[in-house]
Amino acid sequence: MRLKSFPRSDRPARKLTHLRLMTLWMVAPLSLSSNAQGLVDFYRGALENDPKFQSARFEKIAGEEFEAIGRAGLMPSVAASYNYSKNNADRTINGISVDRPQYDSKVTALTVRQPLFNLDAWQRYKGGQSQASFSDAKLAADAQDLIIRLATAYLDVLLAEDQLKLSIAQRDAYYENQLVNQQLFEKGAGTRTDVLETSARFELAQALVVEAQDNVANLRNELGVIVGKDPGVLDALVGTLPELPLAPTTLAEWEQLARDRNPEVMTQRHTVDYLRAEIERNRAGHYPRVDLVASHSRNTAESLLTYNQESTVNAIGVQLSLPIYSGGSVNAQTRQAAARLAGGQADMDAALKKVLVDVRKQFQLVTSTRKRINAMEQAERSAAEAVEATRKSVAGGHRVNLDVLTALQQLYLTRRDLSEARHGYLLSYLRLHAAAGLLDGEGLVKMASCFRPGS
Repeated sequence: MRLKSFPRSDRPARKLTHLRLMTLWMVAPLSLSSNAQGLVDFYRGALENDPKFQSARFEKIAGEEFEAIGRAGLMPSVAASYNYSKNNADRTINGISVDRPQYDSKVTALTVRQPLFNLDAWQRYKGGQSQASFSDAKLAADAQDLIIRLATAYLDVLLAEDQLKLSIAQRDAYYENQLVNQQLFEKGAGTRTDVLETSARFELAQALVVEAQDNVANLRNELGVIVGKDPGVLDALVGTLPELPLAPTTLAEWEQLARDRNPEVMTQRHTVDYLRAEIERNRAGHYPRVDLVASHSRNTAESLLTYNQESTVNAIGVQLSLPIYSGGSVNAQTRQAAARLAGGQADMDAALKKVLVDVRKQFQLVTSTRKRINAMEQAERSAAEAVEATRKSVAGGHRVNLDVLTALQQLYLTRRDLSEARHGYLLSYLRLHAAAGLLDGEGLVKMASCFRPGS
């Protein structure tokens, strides 16, 4: 059996770069180059290019106007009117036509109205404030979601590239083992079974390499959508992952932060505030409205009695409107708003419970995954030593080729699990801060020690 040589050019070339540190809103005009890029660099691009976050920003801008819209009901309103008409009249006295005057009428008026007491407008203003605050909290939630999505996509690419490297290394190891077995077989010191076993493992490993290459390409495309261009070469994780500090240090403190600062919980609270204002606004249908009204008007032949006269009238006074009965709609709308408030409070409780569960989960993952990484790093060293020891045992006649293949398989499985644990640790760290409402661009800066320039 002749074996073809296999090219070793699958490893991507990486160019050196420095990790540039930027925080959340320091968004300057940027141009991402094809050099290696860090997570913080991509964050700057994502702030400008991620379609989902751009939509959230415009929603925030629109939401800010709710307060101004609500305030408008408490501010003065000014209205101007002008009326012009041609009139043909027939004036009679005791059934006898006296004359048939023809004249033009002109009426110009300017009216200013200032609410003095309007409970409906006041509650609309309070509701508008709650809606504007909702928009603020929603954007904060979307900003955290952007960081999580970006970090997930970035680390997914790194993980896929690690998997590709492991697949290539595993394939190459099988290939080298296959060469050794083939040479031993040709010299009569090996068996055909050893050659076939290794060949089967090699072909399977080659298929896994192709699959890993496709996975890398797909994940890089997903990252490119977020940052707005081809990601290029990424900064990689350092060999020994440092332990990231947790502040605060206790679960109870993290839970309290989540209650006070989690953006999703805050959006639900502002929704409840808005629904509470809606109850009072509907109740305002029973209350009077008092307005200060001032007007200025100029009239030319306003009516038949004054068709040959001009007048100017200035007036100022107080207008009272008192609703008496509206068919029961006020009570019905108030009950409807109360039911919606109860539903909103239930949604807020559900959101808080979900967030607290996530805080406990991520806090536990951060602490346990760190220990798991330490254990798996030792397991990787042991697995690598086991491969070398097994190869020596095969050479001494104490082990067979299948034992080497099994040891290699265990080594690469351990390395794969270690890579997944390292990436999972970083994501849990970010998700814990997001659940507590603490995640911003600084969170990515704190992770800078976990990366090294790509090469």
